[in-house]
Amino acid sequence: KLNPFEVMRRITVFSLVLLVFAAACKPHSAFEVDAEMINNVPDSIIAVEPMIKIMADVHLAEASVQENKTDTIPQDIRLRAYYQKIFDLHGITSIAYQNSYNYYSAHPALMSHIYTKVVEQLNVLESESAKVKKKIPNEQSSK
Repeated sequence: KLNPFEVMRRITVFSLVLLVFAAACKPHSAFEVDAEMINNVPDSIIAVEPMIKIMADVHLAEASVQENKTDTIPQDIRLRAYYQKIFDLHGITSIAYQNSYNYYSAHPALMSHIYTKVVEQLNVLESESAKVKKKIPNEQSSK
């Protein structure tokens, strides 16, 4: 028969082993993206990296239309024209973009990854724009 201390020691060891296994086998977050997920996007869908660039351009176009209140062209018409220029620039069709957007929407981990990268890209552009705006008055005053 085991003494009570031996039972406690075995329970403690068993608990620690379970804890180690549980930590090692924890499931990945639903929003973690790995290279395999990125590389397994169907060929009919715009790949992740180009989609990031396209979506950043789309957000810039939408922001531009929202900010330009004096434009005589209605916002929806201006936006459609911008979208078409973006699609032409990236060599895609509106249908390819919409199908890809729908695919990524159905795969939240990939969409989250894309949006994270889009926001990063837009933040870099905003930072660069702020630097340029700061330099312009300094250059004019030095002339």
